[in-house]
Amino acid sequence: MKQGKFYTKLVLWIFLAAVVCYFGYYIFSAVYAPLTTTAAIEYEAGTGSYTTGYVVRDETVLTSRYDITTLVVSEGERVSKNQTVATGYLNADAQERQLQIAELESQLEQLQYAAAYSADAADQALLDAEIQAQLANMSRNVARRDLNAASDSSAALKGLILRRMSAAGEGEEDDLSQRISDLQQEIASLNTVASIDTTVVAAEHSGYFSGTVDGYENVLTVEALSEMSIESLENLQPAELAGNEVGKIISGDTWYYVTVVPADQLQGVTVGDKVPVTFSSQFYNSLTMTIYRMGKEQDGSRLLVLSCNYYMQDVTLLRQQSADVVFTSYAGLRVPKEAIRVNENSQAGVYVLEGNAAVWKNVNILHDNGESYVVELDKSSTDNLWPGDEIIVGAKNLYDGKVVR
Repeated sequence: MKQGKFYTKLVLWIFLAAVVCYFGYYIFSAVYAPLTTTAAIEYEAGTGSYTTGYVVRDETVLTSRYDITTLVVSEGERVSKNQTVATGYLNADAQERQLQIAELESQLEQLQYAAAYSADAADQALLDAEIQAQLANMSRNVARRDLNAASDSSAALKGLILRRMSAAGEGEEDDLSQRISDLQQEIASLNTVASIDTTVVAAEHSGYFSGTVDGYENVLTVEALSEMSIESLENLQPAELAGNEVGKIISGDTWYYVTVVPADQLQGVTVGDKVPVTFSSQFYNSLTMTIYRMGKEQDGSRLLVLSCNYYMQDVTLLRQQSADVVFTSYAGLRVPKEAIRVNENSQAGVYVLEGNAAVWKNVNILHDNGESYVVELDKSSTDNLWPGDEIIVGAKNLYDGKVVR
């Protein structure tokens, strides 16, 4: 009997010790809990969609009737109507002849410039200094094995020497005129032969040149965007290429991006709205594009067409692209979720450390960003939360005015 009472008392003492430990830990945590804070910073977040679509432009394909064709303009270059963008050759001999003509025309230009150059003493001294500088520059390029730079220096040096020779005297001037005449006759003769086996590819209208043809030029057109559906976009296939395409001319300054996005992402969005778009390649920063068209909802999705009227020269190579489109953005202050508290009036807010005390500030939550909230930045009063305020994150039993340090 006495042994039963002993065990009962032992259990009671163990239970009492557990209760004391529990309340002791609670009091210790409330009094000595470490104070952690974070600064309120300006922040912007948004809701949108990561999607894949197509870049659409007004494009005209250029072709050549000769197998050997070389471009004379660069990718994205602005060209005018009837400007030569490529040269076609019937065979390798025709191509070699054209290179010879280009070299002779370069020589002719230098000789004509030299013939028109004045020959006073000051000009001769200046020419001598330029020749010496160009020789030194060419020597450095050769020492570095920079053959491209050395070739450019060689052409410049040749022109300077010809100009210096023209200043020598009357006899040399007569000889220079004869050399110019001979070159002109030789170039004319070569051009006569070239007219048979050499042709030029010219731009039909002004625009931006691109040397890439992918078969979508006559399939994915600007006109088709007005009637395009989700099905037609998903079933889109490029046309078969003939093999004689040398490039294309892109008209206008407006290009488009067509894709499919979840319908709920477009709630509250209207045609004409501006949205930031970040492409997976080509552009490191987001572009501002305009909502051009939104298709009807189908199975929870809608067709979306965006337009942009700048950077055309930078998108001539883009076609199928992934992009991050932001439809709604929220700008304010970033606040950790664990710092948000609700007072007795059901008002959300945070405690801010001012001096040694915790001060309550109301907040208006704009957006849930996962681990944090974006709250409104209201600068109409100093009583509101401001950038740089030290928000109390880790502390217990806080109240307005409580000394926490």
